[in-house]
Amino acid sequence: MGQKMKNAPVYFTIAQVRHNPVLRLSSYAPDIQDRMRKAGYPDFKKGVSMSFTLTQQIGDTSQPHTPVVEPVERLMFFSTDSTKGFIVEQNALSFHTTEYDTFETFSDEFMRGLAIVHECVTLAHTERIGLRYLDAVVPPTGEDGLPDFLAPGILGLSSRLPSNVRVSHSFSETHIQTDKCNILARTIIQPGPLGFPMDLQPIGVKIANRFSTIDGVHAIIDTDASIEGRYSFDLEHIKSQLKILREGVGIAFEAAVMPPAVSAWSD
Repeated sequence: MGQKMKNAPVYFTIAQVRHNPVLRLSSYAPDIQDRMRKAGYPDFKKGVSMSFTLTQQIGDTSQPHTPVVEPVERLMFFSTDSTKGFIVEQNALSFHTTEYDTFETFSDEFMRGLAIVHECVTLAHTERIGLRYLDAVVPPTGEDGLPDFLAPGILGLSSRLPSNVRVSHSFSETHIQTDKCNILARTIIQPGPLGFPMDLQPIGVKIANRFSTIDGVHAIIDTDASIEGRYSFDLEHIKSQLKILREGVGIAFEAAVMPPAVSAWSD
């Protein structure tokens, strides 16, 4: 994932910054919408997601935690072709796309949207920065080609099971820590059409045509890198941390794939 690949397997990318809460987000919606429209995101929608918090009465340890459900307002801005968009919440901003080009163009677009929100609400600090990639692995020879494309450690038990045994799916998860960021690397092998992890649904953007036709045994490499810690809001600092996260994603991805896969995606 260092140089741009001609047939890159990336089918979804998302970056997110969690920041100090903006409780009166709706009052800023007109200003944010006007700037997002001019920046190329005219499709505006309002939504509500649900947040669950476990509470317990002070001093009473005999009673179980009571879940408290709170609605969380979301402002969503999408491009006309529905391939990219921003989600603005009270304490987070996300940018996602299904038409990934290069990290530089993706990062610049994310920073442009973040700057728009900052201009409107004046953010004070950040608490977490995340970068996540979904890659679709579909060897030309089908399921039999997966060992040529994926590292042995994430292939599961399929190759060691009797031929008359059917595997519905295989899942691998590895937590990686570098000196600069944390990485959660997952791989799932399953039959059927290409999809998205449950925590990303609904995504609101349209999957690229070359991935929408996938329907058979395939693997999804899901790589999520993050940096946590409170920092004063600074666009240049955020951009530098995104570069660190991109390097972390690359470390995990390169460990997951084999040279034939890289050659196939580069040709």
